[in-house]
Amino acid sequence: MKLVEFLWAAEALDEMLNAKDVERYEKAWIDYLHYLDRAWNKLHDYCNVNKVGQKYVSTVEHLRKKDKLLQYLKQARDSHEHSIREVVAVEAAKTTITGGVGGATIVRGVIHGSGQTHGLVTSGNVEIKFHPEHLVVIPVSSCGNHFEVPTQHLGHAIETKLPHELARMGLDYYSEIAKKILPQGN
Repeated sequence: MKLVEFLWAAEALDEMLNAKDVERYEKAWIDYLHYLDRAWNKLHDYCNVNKVGQKYVSTVEHLRKKDKLLQYLKQARDSHEHSIREVVAVEAAKTTITGGVGGATIVRGVIHGSGQTHGLVTSGNVEIKFHPEHLVVIPVSSCGNHFEVPTQHLGHAIETKLPHELARMGLDYYSEIAKKILPQGN
């Protein structure tokens, strides 16, 4: 049995990483959520029909209710599929200026909204970074229940709200389970 939905979820992750704008990125995130959930549902059905992998099915079903990342991925998909609620938000572009050890001084110059500088003169240890507009995951609601942005996965802290980073963690988890269940070569 070949589960092409895992491949399609991986392709959606690649599309997120290569998206030229936030609209394409968001579409790829939504596609990812759909394909990942569909892949799990098919793998679950495969196990039931072939009477294999029941310990994995039980573990995953438990974690989809308790593990903050797995729970969020499922509920974000459900929220998008069954409501008009948003599952991501745009975080505006910004420029950060950091002074290092001993401080720093900006003597003169201009920092444009695009992160470009003009005639910038500084002294000391200064770092200027431009952070482009991007999407972050937000709390979602599904079936009257509220689900916060995940902060843990399998006992490890999650420090990100970036969809592609959460997608990588989720895809890695489900892919490892699939490798344990499916016959070699699938």
